[in-house]
Amino acid sequence: MLYMEISKNWRFRKAGSEEWLPASVPGCVHADLLDRGRIEDPFYGDNEKRVQWIEYEDWEYRATFDVSREFMKKKNAEILFEGLDTYADVYLNDELVLSSNNMFCKWDIECSDILKHGKNTLEVYFHSPVKRVEAAWDSMEYRLPGGPRVLTRKAAYQYGWDWGPRFPTVGIWRPAYLRAWDQAKINNLQIVQHSGSDEKAELSAIFEIESSIDDRVTLSLFDMDGNRLLGRTEAALRLGENSVTVDFVIKNPLLWWTNGLGEAHLYNLLGELRVENNVVSRISERIGVRTLELVTDKDSAGEQFYFELNGIPLFIKGANYVPQDNFLPRVTSAHYEKLIRNAVDANMNMLRVWGGGIYENDILYDLCDENGILVWQDFMFANAMYPDDSLFLENVEREAAQNVIRLRNHPSLALWCGNNEIDEAWHNWGWPDQFGYSAEDSSRIWNNYKQLFHTLLPGIVGEYDNRRPYWPSSPQYGRGDERSLYEGDSHYWGVWHDAEPYEIFKEKIGRFMSEYGFQSFPRFETLESFSRPENWEMDSEVMLSHQKHPRGNQLIRMYMERDYNITDDFDEFVYLSQVLQAEVVKTGIEAHRRARPYCMGTLYWQLNDCWPAISWSSVGYSGRWKALHYYVKKAYNDILVSPTVDNGVLRIFVISDRLIPVNGILKLELLDFSGEKLWQRSIESIIQPNTSKLWFEEKVETLVEDEEKRSAVLVAEVGTEEGQMSRNLQYFVPPKDLNLPKATIARKIKRYKDGYVITLTSDKLAKNLFLRLDDPEGHFSDNYFDLLPGETVEVLFKVKKRIRNLDEKLRITSLADTFDGSVTTLSRSAY
Repeated sequence: MLYMEISKNWRFRKAGSEEWLPASVPGCVHADLLDRGRIEDPFYGDNEKRVQWIEYEDWEYRATFDVSREFMKKKNAEILFEGLDTYADVYLNDELVLSSNNMFCKWDIECSDILKHGKNTLEVYFHSPVKRVEAAWDSMEYRLPGGPRVLTRKAAYQYGWDWGPRFPTVGIWRPAYLRAWDQAKINNLQIVQHSGSDEKAELSAIFEIESSIDDRVTLSLFDMDGNRLLGRTEAALRLGENSVTVDFVIKNPLLWWTNGLGEAHLYNLLGELRVENNVVSRISERIGVRTLELVTDKDSAGEQFYFELNGIPLFIKGANYVPQDNFLPRVTSAHYEKLIRNAVDANMNMLRVWGGGIYENDILYDLCDENGILVWQDFMFANAMYPDDSLFLENVEREAAQNVIRLRNHPSLALWCGNNEIDEAWHNWGWPDQFGYSAEDSSRIWNNYKQLFHTLLPGIVGEYDNRRPYWPSSPQYGRGDERSLYEGDSHYWGVWHDAEPYEIFKEKIGRFMSEYGFQSFPRFETLESFSRPENWEMDSEVMLSHQKHPRGNQLIRMYMERDYNITDDFDEFVYLSQVLQAEVVKTGIEAHRRARPYCMGTLYWQLNDCWPAISWSSVGYSGRWKALHYYVKKAYNDILVSPTVDNGVLRIFVISDRLIPVNGILKLELLDFSGEKLWQRSIESIIQPNTSKLWFEEKVETLVEDEEKRSAVLVAEVGTEEGQMSRNLQYFVPPKDLNLPKATIARKIKRYKDGYVITLTSDKLAKNLFLRLDDPEGHFSDNYFDLLPGETVEVLFKVKKRIRNLDEKLRITSLADTFDGSVTTLSRSAY
């Protein structure tokens, strides 16, 4: 089989214009226009509004490529587009060979009769995704929630969301190839695990073969790591599509585990097709041997919702994931690697690929396989109702089948989910009344919903991936339905959207918390990348253009006023917004973990951004960690000590995700902000595996006098023979009411192989200590932490290059700096 990527000699133009410009493939028109200097950076300032004209234009792409005689000798030749966004007419040598209508599909075009030796011309005419559906939208009997975008199978977030801009782009967004073959080719290799034990795993390899011959063939499956044959069979192929199964056994299998529980072991397999002892097609796959079940049994409280991995109930710790850029081809392998490393470093074991984005590139699932990160996979439907015509449903069926087949071998893939928030929206957001539907209209729209999400999509999963669970909609019930706290997964947005105090997270706990969150401003370095000093006000036009929630800045300020001293200094306001976000989400995470096994999962919204924005992310568009990600890393530690004060009672829980018991010691100290010890206690016990246990309970009034509450902190540490495993601090009044002292922080900086070691000590409490260096490549191992009086903390600043005068460039801020008259004092020494 011969392959040739068609990635060179591409040009593009606005339809009807004379000028052709160089283009990138894979690529998109916005990125091409930016690269050619025809538009300003759409992410800078308020440039978004200046490039909206692009979506209303048609665009043409053209390339020439040479085909060798070797290619021409093959019996079959195909052009493959892995992704066309979206309405595209494809011409090969001036002959129409394809009209595409789905961004999420791949397209194979038989072209043997059109392809010619030597120079060939490939043209792709992209229709405006907005104008293309105008007539169909106008002719509809009623309007559908979501607007005209629902008619187009295209990433919904490109039309704008409450964290992202509007850029409905077009382009050849995934690679294009020429492929040629003779007798037969393996189109797909599915690996199905039937059983698994420590002694052996029984599996089948299902070869899907396209044949242009009637002949007997030999199919073999090899373990590439052990260089050994796993199974072989002979089969008689017929013209067209064929399916052949090879059963095999892996003895003494190494199991695939999630991050934190063990090795995510993978087996590298190679499938081979021979005709008359000649290899005519090969295909490789990686698999993990594991069992994974979604348990939804009834119990006394309602209905469970948890994943069981290799027979072990698994507490899910993770986040929701959105596309990493509005212009998808700009996302490189390095971006994916960094993103998954951020998830691993924060002790996550699951990401939810949200339904308003894309079925992700293979590399994301490959990296999740390698790092033990499970994937909750939404089908690409979000916050809308969809058409009911047969052509639309056929389009969806092709899309779903292709992507289920593409992704089903990944051990990281945990679940297929039909959509994001549509069931909730229909029943709780008032769509039927909002859109003025008659009873007949409502019945028709809801029946179509059931046809799509309760029949078509589960049918696709059942046909092509029947060992994985399907979940119709996330959440199962909206927060307006009390069942959302007793059954299924839950999105809790009372905090933020409903402006409820974030302490309500301690009460509103469902069986699996698949969405909740809070916004913050990005790191100031990110703000500088899209704005000027004159824009550095919360409600400036530029800031508001990067804040897509209609009440976002208002809500941040409102919540901040509850607990923090509002500052007029914009830099300090940005810092406070991140500390606030971190404290809010930490409150939710720890409440969920304390509640196990009632609650068995927590996925906050959201891990990442698609552009530089004020948003819910814990890692900004630049890749820099916000305060939240540092907090998440500690809150997702496999052993966690979690104090909480409710109704005047202090309770301290110890939570373990480990699979074996360990001897533990809980140390409690009540300190004033100068370091004087007011009270202490130690408790030794067994930290039981996979549990949350209450270790200490006491009325606050017996521990802390009223006059001490503003100047004291409870330090809770849990350790094992390995040393300190988790530390958490409990304050007794809101941050704005703390008597934070003026602290003097001593620091020493020492070079080491991967960067610098920064050693910090303080004479008094330095709360939410924020270390900053204006270096986009560097990363602090810890940040936004509380430095206790008298303790020494080492922070690693990982950076490849040497930084001159680092001691002068390092800036340190603490919460006290946002109080009138309190300034963190620094004493410096470098060696």
